[in-house]
Amino acid sequence: MRHRTTAFGVLLALGCRTDRTVLALANWADYREAAIEERALAPFEAAHPGVVVQQQSAATGPVEYRERILTAIAAGHPPDVFLLDDSDVPAFADHGAVIDLAPYLARLGVDPVRYDSTVLGIFRRGSAVYALPRGYTPIVIVYNKDLFDRAGLPYPTSDWTWDEFRRVARVLTRDTDGDGQVDQWGTAFDRRAFLWLPWLWSGGGDVLCPDGTRSTGCLDGPQSVAAIRWLTGWVTVDSIAPPRAEDNLRLFYSGRVGMLTTGHFGIPNLQPYVDDGRLRIGFVEIPHRAGSPPQTVVYASGLAVPADAAHRRLSVELAAYLADSLAEAIRRTSGLELPSLTASAQTLAILDTTGWEPVFLRATHHARIPWSARIAHWREIDAALPDMMDRIVLQHVDAAAAAHDMAQQIDSLLATADP
Repeated sequence: MRHRTTAFGVLLALGCRTDRTVLALANWADYREAAIEERALAPFEAAHPGVVVQQQSAATGPVEYRERILTAIAAGHPPDVFLLDDSDVPAFADHGAVIDLAPYLARLGVDPVRYDSTVLGIFRRGSAVYALPRGYTPIVIVYNKDLFDRAGLPYPTSDWTWDEFRRVARVLTRDTDGDGQVDQWGTAFDRRAFLWLPWLWSGGGDVLCPDGTRSTGCLDGPQSVAAIRWLTGWVTVDSIAPPRAEDNLRLFYSGRVGMLTTGHFGIPNLQPYVDDGRLRIGFVEIPHRAGSPPQTVVYASGLAVPADAAHRRLSVELAAYLADSLAEAIRRTSGLELPSLTASAQTLAILDTTGWEPVFLRATHHARIPWSARIAHWREIDAALPDMMDRIVLQHVDAAAAAHDMAQQIDSLLATADP
């Protein structure tokens, strides 16, 4: 097999510094994730005598994390490398806050082709690469195998349709104690847009029109309205989902919901119940409406270097290392994401004994880049979209009227975007 030079190999060759340099790495890791990241950082520090990497971890929400990084950059004290969420790409990349890594990649032995093209596309603008993807997840469905077995249902397969999903969800919806009230539902509806957006896509609809400049004519178009009506119908028509907003994850692991929309990030929360035998689960791709192709969304984070980084060369080397195979292999134990290197993700799927990882990998082939990585005002749009679903589900407003009102509201938000 032909030898391929990796970024880590270059690091070993360059690791001859004697001066002490401290690099700040900012991320949103919690205590457990930070400990895993420390193990991933150890080989980099070993290859760079005199270089110390200090994590600036803050297990906060995305808004708080974003503001912390922006404040540090504005104050003239940016981290040397920081984790960039897909939803923050417009704010940082489109305004020159991070450097284009593309000119550095060849000399570090980093071939962009090694990354999943859709995932890398989140951080690209033309030929520029503003972050190297660390990990990602497509959105899929997790299902409770025990509930399927009790109902005599075969496990779902990847190319299933909305009609099949609804049929299965109806069978799984039951009154298990005979009191006349449903206490086990086939699925659960989540008002958050990042989870229902792939359902809208798989039905041929969308929030924005293809060029991303408007919503009217698309969110309130016939295919989108039909998809929204079908989705909210889980609660309002079919009664296959709980009628009130609850902790859907808790309902799932307690056996009260049979199928749940989730991502790879859901595995660490479910793993303890699987490990002690209380839960048997499988994953499957999101179904599609008959006549529409399977689609989902992929969310990712990447390593970026601020434009004013004090140690630019070392910072780029660190970002490249943290997005390379050795760091990915160490980080894999967290279970939060798939590795962004195609070969690493394929190896993970081959070695997996649960059958879960091949599903995520297949779903990636049907995944699209999220609007959040392209639209500067998506955060405001994302915050407004649940209101549309609430009006339909809770206030019984017609889906077409609610979608039209929301499309106009989104257009107003887009009109205030920076030129």
